[in-house]
Amino acid sequence: MQVTQKEDRQTRLTRDDWIDAALRLLIDSGVDAIQITVLSRSLGVTRGSFYWHFDSRESLLDALVHQWRSRNTGVIVDAVSKAETLDDGILALFAVWTDHRRFDPALDQAIRNWARYDDALRARLKAEDDARIDAVAAMFQRFDYPQPEAFIRARVICFTQITYYALDIAAGETDAQRMSYLEAYFRCFTGRDINPGTANAYRDILMRGAQKS
Repeated sequence: MQVTQKEDRQTRLTRDDWIDAALRLLIDSGVDAIQITVLSRSLGVTRGSFYWHFDSRESLLDALVHQWRSRNTGVIVDAVSKAETLDDGILALFAVWTDHRRFDPALDQAIRNWARYDDALRARLKAEDDARIDAVAAMFQRFDYPQPEAFIRARVICFTQITYYALDIAAGETDAQRMSYLEAYFRCFTGRDINPGTANAYRDILMRGAQKS
């Protein structure tokens, strides 16, 4: 029996293919745009292919939230938990937020927009924000910041970054401008001065990355 191109594609699509397509739709058009028929059409398959991987639209939406949590909260917690110095910890956090292969700001904003209309998701979003803040606060405590100062500094740094993405501040800044603010940001967030050699080394890494991209 001859297998059609569409039938062959249906057998090759994976669960991750559906999740990736739905994530793109969420970022571009919002959660209401995520419909099985729309996704099937964009992937070039029938609706029946969807049900090999998900039993409902709701299970797909749950998978999107799980993907966001593991991608955007997990990388923050991992970065700050391994820091051996305060300089390394803050710069590791900056590195996560500037590398969109590791932290996806567009996905973060899409989830926040969705949560405005979904009480259950709003609660999950708060839990994730709390987990990020707790991880950063624990780092500050490891480097001798007392409570509640460690918590407040963690809150300030995390909420500043959320606002930075929400207002799309990066669109109005050059890479050189952002790099020139490094010492001032560090002093603002920590109340201390960064080691000059560490700052310059970090800047060099960012510039090499920018040249490759």
